[in-house]
Amino acid sequence: MTKFLTEKEIITLNYLVIKKYTPLEEIRVKEPGLLESAVYRPQQSVFGEGAYPSIWLKAAALYESLAKNHPFAGGNKRTSFIALYQFLWINGYQLRADEKEAEDFTVHMVKKKPPLLLEEIAEWIEKYAERRF
Repeated sequence: MTKFLTEKEIITLNYLVIKKYTPLEEIRVKEPGLLESAVYRPQQSVFGEGAYPSIWLKAAALYESLAKNHPFAGGNKRTSFIALYQFLWINGYQLRADEKEAEDFTVHMVKKKPPLLLEEIAEWIEKYAERRF
């Protein structure tokens, strides 16, 4: 059974990211509705079936939504990556992308025109994830 991050946990991740990397940056939820949308997107179902059937698609839905929705005053891309890492961790996976690869892919995902397909994001995640146990 898949475990999901809560809004409170993701708000805490944003706080920690800002405190560590840009401590002078404003810390607040700018768009509560967009945060809620991002948090619950991986949990959606259609006709009783999960809209995102694999762990990789669920992870991609969370990662993409947090990065693109910009629910926080700052640190959205960094928070999206840390949330992705944490989501995989609580579900038994570890992401092995180094910091540069993760940063480059996150920026690419947010800025690419036309946008990356969710399946492409999921493939990248699966490529860099490995089972912890």
